[in-house]
Amino acid sequence: MCIVIDTNTFASVFDPSSEKHSEFKPVLEWIVFGNGKIVYGGRKYKQELREARKYLSFFLELSKARKTKEINDAEVDEKQKEIERIVNDKKFNDPQIVAIIVVSGCKLICSEDKSAYPFFKRKDLYPKHITRPKIYSKASNADLLSDNNIAEICKPTRRLPKELGQGVIQNL
Repeated sequence: MCIVIDTNTFASVFDPSSEKHSEFKPVLEWIVFGNGKIVYGGRKYKQELREARKYLSFFLELSKARKTKEINDAEVDEKQKEIERIVNDKKFNDPQIVAIIVVSGCKLICSEDKSAYPFFKRKDLYPKHITRPKIYSKASNADLLSDNNIAEICKPTRRLPKELGQGVIQNL
């Protein structure tokens, strides 16, 4: 399965000292030790990623291990503009997340931004052939981290050898 991680959730997912890490640790483990991949792309998302310097080197380690899937920036940026035209609401500051979902076909978002959830679920933002995403927001959602939610763009998947996964985790 692949997942779009809202950058506001990086600390909870990647930082073991984060107050909410226990709720998001299943996402990290599924990416590092399971078939999970992080899907990302677009100028806005990449800018937010650069601003999350503390996690950038870990993100790069995941990329080297082929546990990320970068999608076409121009396609994401164009789709983001389209979504911004449809949703003219200042409360919604994550159109890039929806754009990544639409362009990639990814089926899962990891986010703590409860104010964005209604926008993530809006039917009118997704073409008919794209399944609206599920939202991972706490450990009780761990059942979402399954191979049933692997989008075609993330195939083939691969598990890291245990020792490599441990090495990736130690770099946190």
